[in-house]
Amino acid sequence: MGILNKLKIITLDSYLLIALISGFIFCLYGINWGRVEEWNPDQMVFKGNLSLGEIFSSPSEFLKPPFHTYFNFILSYIPLKFIEKIFRLSQHSLTSGSVILLCSRIITASLFLGSIFLNFHINKRFFGLFAARIITLIFATSSGFIVYSHFLTADIPLIFWMLLSFYFIQSIYLQGKVSDYFLAGLFTGIATATKYNGLSVGIGIVLAHLLSYNELAWKKILFSKKLILSLLTVVMGFLIGNPFALINYRQFVSDFLYNYITTPIYNGEITGTNYFTFFSIYIREIVGLPSLIILNVAILYSLYITFSSKEKKSIKGVLLVLTVFIIYYYKFANFPRLETRFILPIVPFWLMLSGPFWNQIKSNKAAISVILVIIISYNTVCSLYVGKRFSDDPRMVAQEWVKRNIPELSSIENTAYIPTWNRLPGVKLKSRNMPFISGRGKLFQEILTSKFKEDSWIIKRWRESQKSDQNLNFYSQEDLAKRRPKYIAINSLYYERFFNNANLKELYPEINQFFNSLISEEYSYKKIFDQESKIPPAWAYPHNIDFLHNRTIILTGKDA
Repeated sequence: MGILNKLKIITLDSYLLIALISGFIFCLYGINWGRVEEWNPDQMVFKGNLSLGEIFSSPSEFLKPPFHTYFNFILSYIPLKFIEKIFRLSQHSLTSGSVILLCSRIITASLFLGSIFLNFHINKRFFGLFAARIITLIFATSSGFIVYSHFLTADIPLIFWMLLSFYFIQSIYLQGKVSDYFLAGLFTGIATATKYNGLSVGIGIVLAHLLSYNELAWKKILFSKKLILSLLTVVMGFLIGNPFALINYRQFVSDFLYNYITTPIYNGEITGTNYFTFFSIYIREIVGLPSLIILNVAILYSLYITFSSKEKKSIKGVLLVLTVFIIYYYKFANFPRLETRFILPIVPFWLMLSGPFWNQIKSNKAAISVILVIIISYNTVCSLYVGKRFSDDPRMVAQEWVKRNIPELSSIENTAYIPTWNRLPGVKLKSRNMPFISGRGKLFQEILTSKFKEDSWIIKRWRESQKSDQNLNFYSQEDLAKRRPKYIAINSLYYERFFNNANLKELYPEINQFFNSLISEEYSYKKIFDQESKIPPAWAYPHNIDFLHNRTIILTGKDA
């Protein structure tokens, strides 16, 4: 009850309630994407075979921390398994397929609602009720967040744990109780165990501690028992969420460093930065162009009026949020390669910085009304369109087509990103997956060997992870003729990398030729299903959604 009391869960503000209901409705539209499985390969929920023994054993790798896997397993799989046993239902009737998929997505949606709730109260304590209402409505309706509520990745959970941590970081500055230090550290550790970039919120612990003092007594500040406790509980929280990082620390360190080095160059970019595109492309993809323009102006004005004033409490509050944002921005904008999901968890902090502006124009009801009508109505349309894009995925159509048109026990070969046909009720095929070749085997070879010595640990680590390139012969007309599958299903999310990426096209000419020949029907196969996602209209955002826009093609032998 201590935490509940801390968060003051008594009554819901009417505007907060509207934001929560709106956000939940947007999350529900398209919630059945995939029907029986998650199609985002970065998902953290369905790892291996779902069982107590496997889930709570050492992960095969630590490239991504496993806390959300544990969290979702406890809240979805275990209750559903209990219901199966109590009502004597058939095994896996609830713990596989559509039921657990929907339960897991509802958990993600609930964490998004929790993020909205926390965002409201953090802003209310810093800037008052009026600013909190406006920022929360913008946050809840921004379609970039709605996109990730449809994925079973760690991105929305990360936002929740970072905001929960920051709530108590804020409390360190406002109240400074021992419990605030403890919980701020604990939830920073949990955020880090959800996704490693969650550690970035931890800088707020030190700064909030510093800002809580009116005089700079450095010895007292730096050697504070409460600060030391908070920093130690960061480690404790991380190990609670990722205990095998300590038990299997050698692999953890190797995987963490490998991920740290390769993430910024994952697509082959080794130079350049994203200091401008951080805003112009990536934040725009999350909040939309109207919000980007209005909020950038609002934030600049907020910083001006805050630091021009002599009100220490306001300056310290803005400084706390601004420091967390700037450090995150500096680190990630420096990456040659940037993704929208990298930016997502810091955007709520960017929104907070507009708080003083809303209070400044509070009395101008006409201006406020115009701004809100523009932003909220635009966000609402785009958020609903996001749900439509998920519902209209060609793979959803392909699932129904295969059920109706492909005979039982037919042989079919599939690329990555094609549905797992045999998970569909009533479908039983002799299904085989083509070897997944990411393209980074040869791509990283040139990048890493030019930067590191041949016998360095990262080169050895890279060679261990790139054994898939040994299967290149699979992608040849001769090998296909030997296998002679009745059907072939291919997806553009896989094969287009060998068409559109100039480096991969040059490094893997055999794969490029294989798929080109298949699609142009030069081999002894013809297309019998071919559907592609519609290109979103120019006005809609986000324009690019991870692993969603695709073309799905099914081919059969010409002699069929």
